Amino acid sequence: MKNTVITIGRQYGSGGKEFGKKLAEAMGYSFYDEELLSITSEKSNIDEDVLKMADERATNSLLYSLVVNGGLRGVLTQGVYELPINDKVFLAQADSIKHLAQQESCVIVGRCADYVLQDTEDINKIDLFIYADMESRIERIAKIYNLTPAEAKDKIVKTEKKRKTYYNYYSNQEWGRMTNYDLCINVSGLGSDGAVAVAKAYIEKRIAE
Repeated sequence: MKNTVITIGRQYGSGGKEFGKKLAEAMGYSFYDEELLSITSEKSNIDEDVLKMADERATNSLLYSLVVNGGLRGVLTQGVYELPINDKVFLAQADSIKHLAQQESCVIVGRCADYVLQDTEDINKIDLFIYADMESRIERIAKIYNLTPAEAKDKIVKTEKKRKTYYNYYSNQEWGRMTNYDLCINVSGLGSDGAVAVAKAYIEKRIAE
């Protein structure tokens, strides 16, 4: 039986991580978000503190071969040790993601997992995108970080810009574009539990086909 791997793209403040954890629990799958850092550190011998600093942050230089030579396959033929640290981290995490996908059914949040696994055979890959209205996101971030609404909105805008830059840079695709995903869910009206119910029904239908 094929492993099922659910990748989750998410707007900052939408509760994508909470959704991912609940979905993994509902499906009986493993869950990976920051957990990927320790796994990647062990596999790659890159210090975990370095991984945390570079996590979901694009390099400042243009990794030309990544865009021009066909994505990961092009870069893997190059001298990895000549790459900027952010690119080394991306490739190391990509390797961990591919390994996990072959080992077990799981839910993976962020880190271009949808792109990393797009050519992986023998898995059921389902790509989700979680979003919410700005008012809900501001309320959530303000509560978590004890910020004013204005401060929360500023944090959302800046963090989302970094997240979008990272995804667009390493995948050469457009972050948040509906056609990149199998299912996009607005959690504003549903809440995380309602969104999980929708996603679970969709996934089970897809797996059964």
